[in-house]
Amino acid sequence: MSKTQKISAICGSTPLLLVLVLTCFAFFPSASAQSKPPLKPQPIDLPKEPPTSPGSFPVTADTVNGWVSNNDQTSIRAHGWALWQGITAITPFSEGWPVFDTWYTDTEVEAGKPTSTKASLFRATRASGRPTHHFEDFEQFHHAKGTGKKSVLHKLVIGPAPGGNQVIGFNKFNAEYANFVWSNNYNTQAGLWSVQNSWPVGTPAAQRTISPLPNTSISLKPVYQVVNGPGHSSGLTVLPYWLGDLTTGVSNSNNQANPTFGTWNQCVVVYTTPQAPTSQITQTCANGQQPSGYVSMKDFFNFELTADEAKGICSIQPDVQPCPVKAGDFAVLVAMHMTTREDDNWTWQTFWWNYGKQFPYGPPPQNIAKPFNNYAMCTAYSMTTNPPNSLNGQNVLCYNPYLETGLSGVVGTQSNCMSCHNTAAYGSNPNNLAYTNTNSVQPNPNYPSFLNMSDYISPADPNDSNYYYACNTKTDFSWFLAALVAGAPVNGKAMQVTPCTNPNGTSPTPPTAKTKAKAAAQKPAKK
Repeated sequence: MSKTQKISAICGSTPLLLVLVLTCFAFFPSASAQSKPPLKPQPIDLPKEPPTSPGSFPVTADTVNGWVSNNDQTSIRAHGWALWQGITAITPFSEGWPVFDTWYTDTEVEAGKPTSTKASLFRATRASGRPTHHFEDFEQFHHAKGTGKKSVLHKLVIGPAPGGNQVIGFNKFNAEYANFVWSNNYNTQAGLWSVQNSWPVGTPAAQRTISPLPNTSISLKPVYQVVNGPGHSSGLTVLPYWLGDLTTGVSNSNNQANPTFGTWNQCVVVYTTPQAPTSQITQTCANGQQPSGYVSMKDFFNFELTADEAKGICSIQPDVQPCPVKAGDFAVLVAMHMTTREDDNWTWQTFWWNYGKQFPYGPPPQNIAKPFNNYAMCTAYSMTTNPPNSLNGQNVLCYNPYLETGLSGVVGTQSNCMSCHNTAAYGSNPNNLAYTNTNSVQPNPNYPSFLNMSDYISPADPNDSNYYYACNTKTDFSWFLAALVAGAPVNGKAMQVTPCTNPNGTSPTPPTAKTKAKAAAQKPAKK
């Protein structure tokens, strides 16, 4: 079973960026592990009351909208950090894992309810007291390719980073998100296309949408780096890290036009041995510079890779041989997207590992436990500010530097999570991704370019409506549903769709500064 994951972010490239491969592995528990209860998804560890407090979950939509309308960044950032605290907590029934890692992966959600036949292997994994970690290729690295083959950019992404190591990741969904998807049959291609095929001709773009998910839904995209275990290369790994905020960090790359992970000028050496090495550092960063120092893997959230997990990572990077990933290596968390449906536009926050004490946009609060207090955060609760979500507004800047710094046709370093996910849809719009050498299109629209354009994207805007949405069905900001499920290959081949005849007409090119000129000269706001 192999499906190409088309996840959302316009997220960029790293030398060797990958994500969860759809490989159904069973982790067979030891005798001691068998005595544990099966690992079940645990709720976020935050109070529900009062529903207007930044420290609660979920807060009301009116509360979020009030923060956005007043540009109350203090409350927005406080809520973002509270969410981080709540999902990274270790609770009595999380069996030593942070809450978020007990949640369902995209492969589990797509397989169906835990009692389904397809979920049997996942049940075996959870019965061992271990979360599921199933690896799949990030779709954004070849989103625009109609043949289903991996792009040149993708080959760059899976080329060796310093030390020959990988960046990996996957989607995670809380139980409320997963249960809603299952109850509506949205985890199947047939279920989603039955919605698309139900629209009468001429249905306005804003009305062509799946049922909204509940306000308690949370979606994550954790991203990890593989580091050598104690018995592999002396337990040492060169790890580049992002330095600066999301504006200045670009200047700390040796390729500012395409500042992917392997071009960053600064790095550390991560050790997985019990004690830090006492010898002088002999490793070098990608550009030959001296690393900033030794760092323990304990400064990251981490877990040891099983043989099956290591095998799964190797199976999706045939261009890197011999595969450097081995059982006993460790996955360390380097970044994470998090979005919650507390508002119709969802809330958006991104976290990434930060070396040193200078945190761009401010440090985490004191109640964030180690090692999760080593991560910086940006937030995007609107596409623009002053005024919010308007062509006249100032663009909001928030992206994951490990993912969104080098995509072809997308200026990820000017991007906004909300804007990109707002275009998540599937259907037969003539402007959807082209299918090479045919009159057909793929089921999904292009990502926004973020080049000299307003970040405000809406089906209420005629330019956006025609280009992204007409004859498509919106998926409530979910690229998982739009691409991995609705737009998945059929019989191993990319799906081909006959373009619709849109009664409202379609725009031949994406909205740009010319059609959204009022915001073209605005500089991004840092969040």
